[in-house]
Amino acid sequence: MAGVLEVLAWWAALTALWIVLISTVDLLEVAVGAGVGLLAAVAARAARRAAARP
Repeated sequence: MAGVLEVLAWWAALTALWIVLISTVDLLEVAVGAGVGLLAAVAARAARRAAARP
């Protein structure tokens, strides 16, 4: 459950950052940002877990 919450937090932050940084906010841009944000969130969690291993 903690992993899902971590990915959700990363996804929300990265999607919000995308929306803030784009010039025009329309449905397609939000969808692309959400999709890319999800991929980046999963990668961020994987990277954090890999770095935490001894």
